[in-house]
Amino acid sequence: MTKPVSGTKEWACHSVNIQTGCENDCRYGYCKAQAIRFGKATPESWSHPVINQKAVNQKRRKLDGTVMYPTQHDITPANLLPSIGVLCKMLAAGNKVLIVSKPHLECVQAMVTQLDQWRGRVLFRFTIGSVDDDVLGFWEPHAPKFGERLKALRHAYANGFETSVSCEPMLDDHVRDVIEEVRPYVTDAVWIGKPNKLMLRAGMNMGSLPEASETIKRANILISTFTDDFVWTLYRQYDDDPMVKWKDSIKQVIGLPRPTVKGMDK
Repeated sequence: MTKPVSGTKEWACHSVNIQTGCENDCRYGYCKAQAIRFGKATPESWSHPVINQKAVNQKRRKLDGTVMYPTQHDITPANLLPSIGVLCKMLAAGNKVLIVSKPHLECVQAMVTQLDQWRGRVLFRFTIGSVDDDVLGFWEPHAPKFGERLKALRHAYANGFETSVSCEPMLDDHVRDVIEEVRPYVTDAVWIGKPNKLMLRAGMNMGSLPEASETIKRANILISTFTDDFVWTLYRQYDDDPMVKWKDSIKQVIGLPRPTVKGMDK
């Protein structure tokens, strides 16, 4: 049998990144855990990213299917200019681009201005796992607060761009608050997903950092929150809502069909 796709492959056929590490330093991050596993970063070094100038300078060509930028780091004020340069090259080549970010308002304002001529081939997907700033601040220590993310979403929407939200991972049990807060400014979908391999990734990402024990404690609480009963209750509430879509972690619980071709669940 063909193996179902998951993660970024649910949304896009191709991915582009320009740096190793990320200032947001998310405690649940898959890419940080992978970098640590393969000796490309440490729990301490990940939050001090290094830009790959070769990737920035690379010529871009037309690819078949959606291109996601970025997948291994975020778009921040520190890498905004090279990010816009890469996005412009991809769009000028004729690509359809999915831009995924925990959005800084200033970054979204700049992208909206610079990418306007290709608006029809851009879809913004902003990651919002909670409306609670304390929750966001714990799991995503240096990422923008909820209010700034909502303003960024409103700005992209008001300027005619296609917009969507990723509530993956859900960071608390107030998922409905996220959905209803963002609903007026979403043209595409709100994606819902559980934290994936949270204990493994949190343990690897934190290493011996002072916050490691508290992170593991809260990871256990979060895992215990998202029981199958919780998932089924959430699914029944939004099953008929055309704006809500389910990531692979939810589909496995509910028994929904899982795509086997990259980029089919965009």
